Amino acid sequence: MSDNTFNVSLFEDRPFFERALRLGVQKGVLDQARIAAIEADAPKGMVQIAEAFGSKYLRPEIETARKRIVNLVSLYLSETANGDLDVAAKLIRDNSFLSLSRGGSGMIKALFAMPEYALLGREEKGRVEDFLEYWSRKESQIDYQKALAQRKANMLEIEAGLWFGEQLELEREDLREQDADAESVIRTAMLLRLAGKPAGSLINQVEFAGLLDTIRAKGIKPKKAAKAKAEEIPEKFQAIAERIRKEVEERDLPRILDMETSLDKLVYELKDRYYLRDYEVEDTSEYDALVSKEWTRVTKGKTDIDALLTLFLCLAADLPPKTSLTEGAAKKLVKKLRDEGFHPDTASEFIRAAAPHEKQESLLADWEEFVEEANNYLLDDWDSTYNGAMRFLRENCYIEKPAKK
Repeated sequence: MSDNTFNVSLFEDRPFFERALRLGVQKGVLDQARIAAIEADAPKGMVQIAEAFGSKYLRPEIETARKRIVNLVSLYLSETANGDLDVAAKLIRDNSFLSLSRGGSGMIKALFAMPEYALLGREEKGRVEDFLEYWSRKESQIDYQKALAQRKANMLEIEAGLWFGEQLELEREDLREQDADAESVIRTAMLLRLAGKPAGSLINQVEFAGLLDTIRAKGIKPKKAAKAKAEEIPEKFQAIAERIRKEVEERDLPRILDMETSLDKLVYELKDRYYLRDYEVEDTSEYDALVSKEWTRVTKGKTDIDALLTLFLCLAADLPPKTSLTEGAAKKLVKKLRDEGFHPDTASEFIRAAAPHEKQESLLADWEEFVEEANNYLLDDWDSTYNGAMRFLRENCYIEKPAKK
């Protein structure tokens, strides 16, 4: 015997319907009358399918339809009989060929109706006809079984997300109307449990930053972690909750506790993974004060663009940062720029280093637009009286009006 030994396994690639049919004939489950009925029904079904997906008059369409109807029947038999050929043969005996085909079609339509993603909102779907056209081409039932398992898991996760949403005191209809995924709601609930916060403490972005800051300062105590794991959760949701809790502990907590990462950057990285209440960050200095203390110190809490451009201009002129200038100070600044140079990169670096991530992109765009115009007005040596420069600064910066005498 050769040293090289091969294990050979037979792979059965015939459609499940054909295998069940052959077995049924061999065992006498299916008689000639039943075979004749199938032979009479099959062409009718093929023509109907060809007409639905193409043309009943074209030979290639008819051939494709033949494969489709066999696939549909095979799917129904395989799933209904749980892969048992003897049971499948009896199903062929007791049901018409067209009804078996419709059974397979119904299973695909039911699959289409299930959620493709674990979204709490209304999932956008294509046409069921397109879905049926795609799945009726598949000759193996393995892909269907995988898709079915995944969509059933999505259904359970959505149900869990709605349950945890109720714990966060969210209305189901509100959750369905918003573009949120179930996992983000569950993750938020698990983080609150780990931090020992009440179940109903749904948070906005400012409060989320405060929660992360508190976790950094105090850490997560083992008792709180155990409580998050053991606290009463419906049994059918426990595996999902445990999976997400472990993910928070293994992925998010190390990041949260890494003090090398600024709080501002941390919130920016994590906030999309959690479900937070709506919050207009751009309109408040509260968030800035929490996540970017240097920014708040320098800007003194100012958020209007005129004040910020004034501050950036001071930095670009190598002057102490101020959010407003007197007319006299503004003229001196212009003279300094013309004598010593304009350094806009200094302000850009400050924005990148200190401004909240939420605002950096828009602030840099505003500053770049300002610099482009400023080069024309502030550095114009022909404007010896500073009239053009001052007009530009009054329109774009915060220039204090002289007090009336």
